[in-house]
Amino acid sequence: MENEFGAFIDMTTINLTEELESSCGVIMHGTSGDGPDVVLVHGTPTSAIVWDSVVERLRRRYRFHFLDLPGYGKSAKFEGQEVRLRSFARVLAEFIDRKQLANPVLVGHDFGAATVLGAHLKHGVPVSGLCITDGVVLSPWGTPFSRHVKQHEEIFAAVPEYVHEAVLGAHLRTAMAKTPEPDLIKALIHPWLGEVGQRAYYRQVGQYDYSYTEELETLYPSIDAPTFIIWGEQDRWVDVSEGARLNNLIPNSRLCLLPDSGHFAMLDSPGLFSRELDAWLAGVTAQ
Repeated sequence: MENEFGAFIDMTTINLTEELESSCGVIMHGTSGDGPDVVLVHGTPTSAIVWDSVVERLRRRYRFHFLDLPGYGKSAKFEGQEVRLRSFARVLAEFIDRKQLANPVLVGHDFGAATVLGAHLKHGVPVSGLCITDGVVLSPWGTPFSRHVKQHEEIFAAVPEYVHEAVLGAHLRTAMAKTPEPDLIKALIHPWLGEVGQRAYYRQVGQYDYSYTEELETLYPSIDAPTFIIWGEQDRWVDVSEGARLNNLIPNSRLCLLPDSGHFAMLDSPGLFSRELDAWLAGVTAQ
């Protein structure tokens, strides 16, 4: 059966059925599992569905909370919307406060990594631990394609949808070490289609917030929460050396490199990713 993403892909665990009115518009979110609270935050240009395999494997051990960031996935998209990294950190802090989550573990991928670090470091969200995976957390960042799009947002936003869809699909494939199933690419692209979706995609690229990661970088040495850094060895969007840099900046952090994995390590190697995350979570949540 074709699901709400318009693709034949089995999404059994990521059900975003709840609404929350945030300072950047309505965000959709959901919960699955039982155990210590773990918040999963996706990056760009994706949505909460990237966590599906991880939640499916580990939901009997942890209570996962997941959301689509403002302007992404099933969350609200509208003209004039603020979709910067600093706004994501603020919205995540709002989400955790409204959900009344006490000292959750925060897991962030790509932009989601800067989001969880910002929520903790700039908004004072208390955590049991931080997991950063293939994070956009150190300057300079951005692929050559994304930087080019940022400089020509209006031109790209006006291209025919079939061109936009083809370009975005090709861009996403460069982030994976293994050839993704066509249905997965369709599911990831689906929220960015149509007039509203296409405008939203280029809106978020146009608001890439380089200064925010520069602010955060000065605060990384002050982190005292247990921090686990997971990186795909074949990440072509954010080089594995950035994981090593982050590891050196955060005291007592641990770096785990995943072979045969690209920028979306949880999609390239879901089993290995889940095992490594589970091993770390078990230790953090037992304290």
